Amino acid sequence: MKKEFSKEKKIFFFLCLYHLILWTLVCSISNKNLPLDVIEALAWGRDFEWGYIKHPPLSAWIPGLLFKLFGNIDWIYYFLSQLFIVISLIFVWNIAAFIFKKDIFKLISVLSLETIVFYNFETPQFNVNICQLPLWSGSIYFFFRCLLKNKIVDWLFLGVFCALGFLTKYIFIYLILSFIIIFLIISIREKKINNYSFLSLSIFLLIIYAHLQWLINNDFITLTYAAKRGGLTNYSPINHLINPLIFISKQLVILSPFFLSFFIIFKKKSIKLDLYNKKFFLLIILTLSPVILILFTSVISGSVIRTVWMIPFYSTLGIFFTYVLFKGINITKLKFFKMIIIFFLILSPVAYSIRSINFDSRTGYEGEKISKTVLEEWKKYTSNSIENVGFSEWYAGNLSYHLNSRPKVFLKETEDFYKSNSVIIDKNPIEYCKKNINNKKIVYLKMHEHNVCFIFKT
Repeated sequence: MKKEFSKEKKIFFFLCLYHLILWTLVCSISNKNLPLDVIEALAWGRDFEWGYIKHPPLSAWIPGLLFKLFGNIDWIYYFLSQLFIVISLIFVWNIAAFIFKKDIFKLISVLSLETIVFYNFETPQFNVNICQLPLWSGSIYFFFRCLLKNKIVDWLFLGVFCALGFLTKYIFIYLILSFIIIFLIISIREKKINNYSFLSLSIFLLIIYAHLQWLINNDFITLTYAAKRGGLTNYSPINHLINPLIFISKQLVILSPFFLSFFIIFKKKSIKLDLYNKKFFLLIILTLSPVILILFTSVISGSVIRTVWMIPFYSTLGIFFTYVLFKGINITKLKFFKMIIIFFLILSPVAYSIRSINFDSRTGYEGEKISKTVLEEWKKYTSNSIENVGFSEWYAGNLSYHLNSRPKVFLKETEDFYKSNSVIIDKNPIEYCKKNINNKKIVYLKMHEHNVCFIFKT
């Protein structure tokens, strides 16, 4: 007998198609060039290393692998980003299934996320934050399964997902710390430790071991970058107060449409906080603890918490609010809730297109055209391929992406760079070349307002 899908499941299915098809199409039409983070990831992902100057390796490996399979087809990377969004939403739906029996509440939990810019306007650019999303929600899903079903396969998957999340961005540690908090509370209450947890820990350490070795061998370069991005290199005592307040205010602004969507369907003051319910206990800790921990980090260290870092943190926020307001949700007002969601589903791609076409110099960059001009000029001097490009993620990264030879991107000047046929495209590459003028054949050119330097191997 054929199983009938509920109306809510059909809506969820169309939401997934909306992301996969409409957003991929919108980005492909409105963008002349891939966004900065995608170009950067592709530049790193040319070589599968265990770490890069800014981040752990996974978010570069994935587009790097796709390039080997499909090459420089832009829509593939827009589709990749939306695929990660959809997988994340599927995990969110399944986490909601642990909490709610009715599909309508699962759907509210998922649809409410569409009012947060992290799930629509910010999605076209595949980067470490988008890459984290399915790993974050997937880890929560398997953590639920571990504690509710206690099957060895779930503990194994938990270790894998946590390791992959950590290999995407170190900020994933805030979710892992939340798992540890819950695990310690349960272990103390039950006066025993679940031995399966050691399987998760072993899998986690096994997977990240090579990256930890890379980190040690490279003087913890990614941690240095993280400290710099967090403003720790410009310390001031007032940062302990100002930066946390800025962080809170920005989150309130970003989440205001989300709060509005629930305000519309809330009919009475009926809030459910059943802390003795194991599922809700897991939900409240996993939703709030990572945010509180990162806020606490800002208070203690005075660090800046950048808004985009919070992209995965709100994965279960819709489930949390739906559960807390469960008895107070007015089903008859869902029509207005849906209108709000539809408004954001239309507004987001329209706003993105307007920004991309009129205001974004990155997606409006003539990367392919410039690369063709560089190659045409290069061929006037040699039939050899361009092997190296430097020293910018953006300018050199675009050359690497668009040229068929797929040259290696160097971000710093090294001896290895000059051992092969190379191109420097930057604001002022001449300074780089002057040091080698005596022993290399060098040509300086001006192309599309770029200073370009050809260096030919002798």
